[in-house]
Parts: sequence; structure tokens; C-alpha cells
Amino acid sequence: MFDIIILNASVIDGTGKEPYSADIGITGDRIREVGDLTGAEAGEIIDAKGMTVAPGFIDLHTHSDLSFLYDRRTSNRIYNGVTTDVCGNCGVGVAPVSDKYSDDLLGYLKTRIIGNIPCEIELKWRTYKEYLNAVNEVHTAVNVAPILAQGVIHIYEKGLSQSETTEEELEVMKKQVREAMECGAVGMSSGLIYLPGAYTSSHEFTELCKAMKEYGGVYFTHKRDEGDRLYEAIDEAAGVALSAGVPLHISHLKVTGKKNFGTVKKVFSYIRELQASGLKITYDTYPYSWGMTSLLALLPPWVSEGGIDRLVERLKSPQMREKVIYDIENGVPGWSDLIKNIQDFSRIVIASSKVEANLWMEGKNLQEIAAQTGKDVYTLILDLIVEEKARTLIIAGMMDEDDVAEILSDPDTMIGSDSMTCGEDGLLAAGKPHPRTFGTQARVLAEYCRERKLFPLETAVKKMTSMPAKLLGLKDRGEIKPGYYADLCMFDLAEVQDMATYQDPIRYSKGMEYVFVNGQVALRNGKQTEVYAGRVITREKSGK
Repeated sequence: MFDIIILNASVIDGTGKEPYSADIGITGDRIREVGDLTGAEAGEIIDAKGMTVAPGFIDLHTHSDLSFLYDRRTSNRIYNGVTTDVCGNCGVGVAPVSDKYSDDLLGYLKTRIIGNIPCEIELKWRTYKEYLNAVNEVHTAVNVAPILAQGVIHIYEKGLSQSETTEEELEVMKKQVREAMECGAVGMSSGLIYLPGAYTSSHEFTELCKAMKEYGGVYFTHKRDEGDRLYEAIDEAAGVALSAGVPLHISHLKVTGKKNFGTVKKVFSYIRELQASGLKITYDTYPYSWGMTSLLALLPPWVSEGGIDRLVERLKSPQMREKVIYDIENGVPGWSDLIKNIQDFSRIVIASSKVEANLWMEGKNLQEIAAQTGKDVYTLILDLIVEEKARTLIIAGMMDEDDVAEILSDPDTMIGSDSMTCGEDGLLAAGKPHPRTFGTQARVLAEYCRERKLFPLETAVKKMTSMPAKLLGLKDRGEIKPGYYADLCMFDLAEVQDMATYQDPIRYSKGMEYVFVNGQVALRNGKQTEVYAGRVITREKSGK
């Protein structure tokens, strides 16, 4: 007697093996049998004739750290067949929190993607364990795999200070890393283009990675540069991982800047050389040529030293504004200048605004907004950052579509949406977010697998299931096998379609018929149920 039997499935098991016909029997939260279950009894029998059944997708790169707590339905994930969300990327996270620098952390978080939450943000925890408990207590619709964010560790001890880290401060940080890893974090992330990563030395990253080595954690990095100094940035990340003796994972691998377009083969060749030298390197990407970030990311890092309030005061000074513009136009050593990289203000679009008088700007580019307001673009940018206390978010055309396709085609590339969880009509559905928020996994299946035929379906599934599960050390997930957790999705490839566009981004993907999370039906006949079977998947619970 099974709880659920899925009959007549075309099974793609997540390993890359070609599809095969089988029935799947589920008991409790596990897959009990895969094979011929003709005549077996179950509490529910689902006929999957004409459908593909695959492991539930793992969204490897997200910023859902707080969004889980404000909307536990995580509907954009469910409609994409995602059953596990991996948060804490790019060095941006929400725990641990020190009393001394809690205001600095909260102020900074409001400038990032989680600042999209249109209500007062609260950090009701202090330790990493308390944060994970808070996520578990809300009972999310999908599983949560947490990465420790280096930026939070740095702010915990130093706030947003540019001062050189002392050995005493470093010892406090290392202690916090070990505590988070004891709680089950799957690794540590860094965001060297953001704060406080831009202030952080390679030595500090190395020492913190050494603190997680004994736990088997992975070093996930948003490198210091993704354009003109891409290879220097890869070298820095590789040096940290080699010195610490940990695996390296490159987040949202891309090549930015027009003069760098078309160099993806060279990038992969360089990565292969590093792999051949003994360094374990993996990487993910998202299936779009535009990215999303904060308007603040257009400014040199020194402007934000000391926190957001000091930033705002600086930008009220005409002299400081002149220095900011000078640095943007002339560059700052070690800083990835996004404006120089993009080279076109019409390719920078306001995604969300926090001041009611500015809401009309959402979905419009900086060039047209400047023309409508009668301001030059630099004045517009600096005025917006002051008015909105740096909470404005943007999407920007950074990449070449052919490069994106080539990166996706690489057999070792995994998939992450670089977004937060939300719903079409929930609290978090605000502004004009990047369409990757609602469309990533369906776009991989529809655009790049079905339409462009860059890879077969079994390869697309592997990129989103067993590969990330293996990287994260998630025991018994990412494949369809007896004894594995029953995280599954069922779909007809001919019907799968991402619906989110840049102009109309808040739209669920279509084509998923069923989604199972830990053996429970989270999506039935294409409609989400009121089932919240997700869990925090920690290293301890995954058996690592």
C-alpha cells in the first residue's frame, strides 16, 4: 500500500540518462519504488500518461532569505517545478546579527533585492540557528538550503567600515563561520562587487574559507569583476579556494561589456586549465542577457563607507557628487564600474522604486527618465539614491544573448534564478522585477531545450537536479530513486512556457501539472495547493 502512485510516467531521473517508462510509488516523504506497479494499491493514483516526471528542480542561486518569511507560498518557484531554494548568495544574507551593527546590516539589506519587501523589515534573530528556526517555523512550500553570507559575517564585527581587518576581528568572524556551519550551512558566499565584499581582502576570504573547510563547505562567489578584469577576478577566487583547500563555485557566470562579448570559449578554456591544476570549480548561470542589481551598485564602493545614512549625507554635497562622477568616468582600482561596462543608459531600467512620487519611473530607462525630468543622468541617479535611501532596484542589459546561450550549453553549467520567492498577487509582487523571478526554469526548458535544442531534456533536468544536489551535499535529493525524497515535478515539455517578460514580469510559468515536495502535492492539475511541506535542509539533516 502506497500513499501515492504515479502511473505511466516518462521518467527522467536526474542523472542525465535517457527517459524510460515506469511507475513511481511514494510512501510518506520518500520514493519507495520505481518500476511496474500495476495492481498496487495507493491512497491516490495519478496517471502521468504523456507526461515527464523529473526530480523537483533546485534553484541554485537565490536571494529569498527574507521573502520566505513574508510569503511562505513561494508560488513563483512551485509553478516552475522548483522544490528547493538555495538562499544566501552573493555575500548577502540576514544572519548572524550583532547588536552593535544591526542597523548597518538592516540599512544595507534594504538596498538589495530583499529591500523589495514593501513593509517594515525586521530581523528578529541574532544567531544563524535562530534564523534557520524562524524559516522552519513558517513552513514554506519549498525546501530551503542555506548558504552563509560573508557580507553578514563582516558586518557582524565591523559594520560597513573600510578599515583593514585585524586578527582579533578575524577570529570573531571565523567563530561565526564555524557556528553557521555547525548549524548546517552548505557553504559560504561572497559578493566582491557589493558591500562589504568590495572592502574585503583576499586574506580575509581565505581565512573564513579555512574555517569552513572541515565541514565540507563550498565557496560560492560573485567575483570582483565580470567584464574587463574577469580573468583577474577568477584568479583571485581560485587563489582563495586553493589556499583554503575548499571547492570553488562561480555564481551566475557571465561575460559583460561589449568589447568582451564573444569570448566565452576563452573563459571556459581558462576554467578548464584551473580544473586541470587540481582545483574543483563549478558554476551556474541564468537564462537571460539582462541582469538585476541595486542602483547603488553604479557608484564606487567608498561612497557607502559607514552605512546608508552617511552615504545619503555625502551625496547631498556638490563636491562629493563631483568626485563620484569623476570616479565613475575614470574608474577606481579594483572596482567593477557597471556604467562604463554597460555604456548605454537606455539599457539601465528602473525595476522598483520606494517613493510614491517616483513609481511612474518603474519600467522606464534612465535615459528617458532623465529627458522627462530635465536632469542629466548622473544627477538623476544621485537624486534617486538620496530620495529613496539607496533602495531603488534596476535591471540592466549587460550580456550578449549568444554568450548566454553558449554558457547554458556547457554540460557543467547549473541553473539559478538570482531572484527571491514571491507570488503574482502577494505582498512581494511590486514594481517591474526581472522576469527571471517568475520564468527561469521554464525558460530553460522551453526556449533553450525545446525551441533552440541546445541540449536534450535529460541534460536540462540534470542541470537543475542532481548536479546542484551533489554540489550542495544534499543527501537523497536530486534524483528519482527508491529511498530518495519525493521531490518531483510532472510536465509536458510541449506545454511548458515562461510567461514573464521585461514589460510584464509578474506572471507564472505554464505547463507544470504536478509538483511534489517531500511526498506531498504542492501543485495539482496546474494549480497550487495549500500544502506547505518544505523544510530547511541543513548539512546535518542531509547526512553530510
